[in-house]
Amino acid sequence: MEIDLASLPDKKYFSMGEASNLLGVKDYILRYWEKAFKNYFTVKRISNRRMFQKSDLVIFLKIKELSERGLNIKAIKKVLEEGDLSLELDVEIIESLKEVLKILKT
Repeated sequence: MEIDLASLPDKKYFSMGEASNLLGVKDYILRYWEKAFKNYFTVKRISNRRMFQKSDLVIFLKIKELSERGLNIKAIKKVLEEGDLSLELDVEIIESLKEVLKILKT
C-alpha cells in the first residue's frame, strides 16, 4: 500500500485517528511504533493530543511494510538506521523460499 503524499489533505498535522485511517493501522499499533521508534518521529502535542506530520506518515508506512514482511522491531530499526536494502532483499528471498516450500509440501 502506498500513500501518494500529494493526495493527502493540505494540512500541517494529522491526528492519531486520521493517521490510523490513512495507513489502515489501529491506533494502538501507531502508539506502539511511536514509542519503539521515538527518534524517527516529530510528534507534536496539541491539547495533549498526538499530531503527526506527513513525514511521520511516510515512516509509519515503511515500518508497516517491513512489519508485514515479517521483520521484528530490531530488524526494522536496522533498516531505518542504515537504509539496509540488502536486508529487505533477504526478506524477499525468504518469502519466495517459503512459497516454494509450501508448494513442495502439497
